[in-house]
Amino acid sequence: MTGVLEALASLASASVRWLPTLALAWLAIFFGATLRSGEVPLIERVARIGKPGLSEPLCRYARLLTALWCAYFLVAAGVAAFGGWGFAQASAGVAVASVALFVGEHRIRRMIFPEEWFPGLIQQVRDTVRIWRPQGGPQS
Repeated sequence: MTGVLEALASLASASVRWLPTLALAWLAIFFGATLRSGEVPLIERVARIGKPGLSEPLCRYARLLTALWCAYFLVAAGVAAFGGWGFAQASAGVAVASVALFVGEHRIRRMIFPEEWFPGLIQQVRDTVRIWRPQGGPQS
């Protein structure tokens, strides 16, 4: 019986170790699917909540940014899978890098488009959550 429990514990440990990789790969697929022809890129959807009338340059930028996030998720999935990190290290690393990318992009965008108005960072987070929340889901 002890052997079976050890095998189950080992399987559970391995499964948890792969969780960040699987989540990141799913995010890459999810973001990437919105880049198909005829689809509205995910980041353009978020941007249109706070700024419904996006200019053509901002739409191109949103598409490029969606592709950048997709690439980031693929790289992060690879690092999580082959970096030899455990669940906690991979999760913390992804969280820190994601916040840095989100905040950094917010600042860079203001430099690239100085004539444009954009919602503040906190409102952008709210708009992002709004896009991710399923329609008809619980409201807070």
